[in-house]
Amino acid sequence: MWLSPEEKLPPVDGAPEWKQLAVRPTRLGVGLLVMVALLWLVGLQYQVNLAYAVAFWLLGFAVVAGLLNLRQLLALRLEVAMPHEVFAGGEAVLLVSAKDNVRNRWLWLCNEEDFVSEPKSAAIWREWPLAAGQGEPFQWTVPARHHGYLRIPVLRTASLAPFGICLVQCSWSWTTQMVVYPAPLPHTPDTLTRPDGEEDASRPPLQGGDELAYLQPHQEGMPLHHIAWKSYAKTGQMLDKRFDMPQSAVRSMVISYKDYPSISHKERLAGLLCHRVLEAERSGLPYVLELPHRTIAPQKGQREMALTALALL
Repeated sequence: MWLSPEEKLPPVDGAPEWKQLAVRPTRLGVGLLVMVALLWLVGLQYQVNLAYAVAFWLLGFAVVAGLLNLRQLLALRLEVAMPHEVFAGGEAVLLVSAKDNVRNRWLWLCNEEDFVSEPKSAAIWREWPLAAGQGEPFQWTVPARHHGYLRIPVLRTASLAPFGICLVQCSWSWTTQMVVYPAPLPHTPDTLTRPDGEEDASRPPLQGGDELAYLQPHQEGMPLHHIAWKSYAKTGQMLDKRFDMPQSAVRSMVISYKDYPSISHKERLAGLLCHRVLEAERSGLPYVLELPHRTIAPQKGQREMALTALALL
């Protein structure tokens, strides 16, 4: 049973201090304190020494249990690892790990927003048994509703260990932000051309022929003949080959916002361009992404640069 504090907890940005922890007795803890009070009254009324002894023993047990419960969160340092790519409308799976953990802990975690909206619901909490040492990371799912910057939400951590007679809680916050890429909108680019076959002389040309331009880290879905097998045999690292594009194919590989003159909604425009960027990446052919204030030509890290630029469009 969760007896949650009503006050908002100060966020933790390192290891929690005493003032950043909230401790409340559970129903079991309240029952134990009531029993101690009754035994004390019995001993006082009837001068029963055994009642005094049991009352003192139970009170000492409650104090020790409370201190052990505080140790579940004291000196705990949490770190968050963000996923490589997150698209709008999906979920970001963050990996929460404990740094330099020296004791076994039994924790419960939930999103602070869920706790505020449903403070008495047990369904929002997820269990995380943390062993001494590195331990298994906790997979924290955060919804990514829109593209752009997504700040990591506040994470509430609680523990009932070791005896369940009191509950200790604290809230963790991080200043790190992740970039959420636009949700790709599948479509047929050939049907979305400029009116009256309008040409664009400002588009940057690609130079060269079918020669190797550079190598980039391997991406899922790339054709096998685009993998640099010789480099893999030497280094053990799987890389993809990127080629210069023939001049005759330049126009088909330019991805431009000007191909959608009737679309003014930035979120939809970003989704359409994102789909074409991902298709170009899967094909393994070079492309140019043309945005209103920026043009991204073929280069190392182009995928991340292009998707980030679309996320911030």
